[in-house]
Amino acid sequence: MRLSTKGKYALIAMAYIARKDFCSKVSVAEISNELGISQTYLEQLFMKLRKAHLVKAIRGASGGFSLNLHPKDIRIHDIMEAVDENFAAVSSENRYNTKILPKPSELILTEKFWEQFSSQVYLFLHNISLEDVASDAMEPCQAVSSFEKA
Repeated sequence: MRLSTKGKYALIAMAYIARKDFCSKVSVAEISNELGISQTYLEQLFMKLRKAHLVKAIRGASGGFSLNLHPKDIRIHDIMEAVDENFAAVSSENRYNTKILPKPSELILTEKFWEQFSSQVYLFLHNISLEDVASDAMEPCQAVSSFEKA
């Protein structure tokens, strides 16, 4: 399980917008210039974020993107899901379609572990809002000494 650039860049771009005034519009070109992310790549991500109703697009010379919801109402899980990130360590279709018959008890026991693992990742992503990230409200991880508060 690894976070791809889709998820990383989508979160970075959404945090950038969230740090602006709530009703302000931000162009993809501005985000690209400020953050050094390809404009074409950002446009693809924003199409997905718009389809998931996380951002709205305003056309025209003074147009751009703005958040469709307040940052406190956008969960990190929603952003990751919108750009097709999948953090499940086991998939439901693979769980029951194994070619090993009957299933050895070790396989069943380890599936339970991976289900719990996936559940914890889901809960973590669901419990953190975009506002938590954008306002720097998250504490550094105690388990990783190299992380510092920004």
